[in-house]
Amino acid sequence: MPATARLGPAGLLLGVDPGLAATGWALLDGGSRVAGCGTIRTSPGPAAPRLLEIVTQIKRVLESETIGEAALEELFMGRNSTSALGVAQARGAVLTALAEAGIAIFEYKPAQVKAALTGYGMAGKTQMARMLALQVELTVRVDEHAADAIAIALCHARGRRLRTMTRA
Repeated sequence: MPATARLGPAGLLLGVDPGLAATGWALLDGGSRVAGCGTIRTSPGPAAPRLLEIVTQIKRVLESETIGEAALEELFMGRNSTSALGVAQARGAVLTALAEAGIAIFEYKPAQVKAALTGYGMAGKTQMARMLALQVELTVRVDEHAADAIAIALCHARGRRLRTMTRA
C-alpha cells in the first residue's frame, strides 16, 4: 500500500467487514480510489487465537498508513446465531484495535451500505458486486469480504460528503 495516499489532513478511510473466519478491509483515499484492500483469514479452531490474528493484522494495516476514520458494518442478526456470535467477536476485536489507535469509528446498517451503493437497501450480492465494479477502479480481483469492506468505506465517504455539504 502506498504510504503517500492521503484523505486530506486526516488520512485514509478504512472500511472493515468483520468476521471470525474472514475479515475484509479496504482503504479509500477520499473519493472512490481504493488505496489497498485485503482479507484477513483465520484457521478454524478456538476463538482466542483467531481474534488475536485479526487484531494483529488490523494493527498492521493501521501502522502502515495514516488512517483518519474507520467504518464498520453493524451486526446483523440473521438465522445463524453461531455465525452472528463469531461476527460479534470479530467486531469487538476490530473495534478495540481502532479505539486503541484513537481512530474515529462509524457504524452502518447493512441496508444503509446497500442503499448507498445501489439505491436499494435490499440489494442482493450480485447487484452489489455490479454496482461496486461500476463505482471503483480495481486493478486486482478482490474477494467478497474485501468487496464488502470497500462498500462500507464508500458508504461512509458518501455520507461524510453529504454531512459536510449540509453543514455549509
